[in-house]
Amino acid sequence: MKIYLIPGLGADKRMYHRQLAIFPEAEVLEYFLPEKMETISAYAKRLSEKIDTNSPFVLIGTSLGGIISMELSRILTPHKIILIASVKNRKELPLFIRSMKYLKLHRTLSGETFKRFNKFMVKRLDSRNDSEAAQIIKAMTDDVPSEFIEWAIDAVVKWNPELPHSQDVIHIHGTNDQLFPISKIKNALQIENGSHIMNMTMSKEVNRLLLEAIK
Repeated sequence: MKIYLIPGLGADKRMYHRQLAIFPEAEVLEYFLPEKMETISAYAKRLSEKIDTNSPFVLIGTSLGGIISMELSRILTPHKIILIASVKNRKELPLFIRSMKYLKLHRTLSGETFKRFNKFMVKRLDSRNDSEAAQIIKAMTDDVPSEFIEWAIDAVVKWNPELPHSQDVIHIHGTNDQLFPISKIKNALQIENGSHIMNMTMSKEVNRLLLEAIK
């Protein structure tokens, strides 16, 4: 069964190096630049062209990749959908993100500002002896185009799917996720003290749940 991994915002296949160790045949769907004013739904439709639907497949999405997985499930029929540190619908987004749709404060956040913030967080990771994750995140942050970051933030803020997704979702979420708090998340397999980047920093626990889910 083919497995497709979809990265988070500002990330690429490097974020999944621990998952690729247990799923070496998996394919990471790399992002491309969006069209002007493109919605997540429209973007997912273009991304779907990279998926072979002639045989059963599994979608695994982290953060932004989970949201895109949910959109893909509205136009495709995956065998399973697995989210890591993501949200299944708009109700699971924190209030500060949902309110930005009306306040439009996110438009003051440039891609370069996001990059600087990511690099600040990398220093905190390094201080907690997560140097491997810190270096990968720094490298990915340097490489992601600023225009993609700005589009993705705006697209998530506006995300409000009208159609239901095709099937049930297996949702893996950390109790210490600061971006998508666990208090908003329904029906998730919880990882104690797991953060928003737990697939990198707590890969043993995440991989165990992934293996169980794909069985």
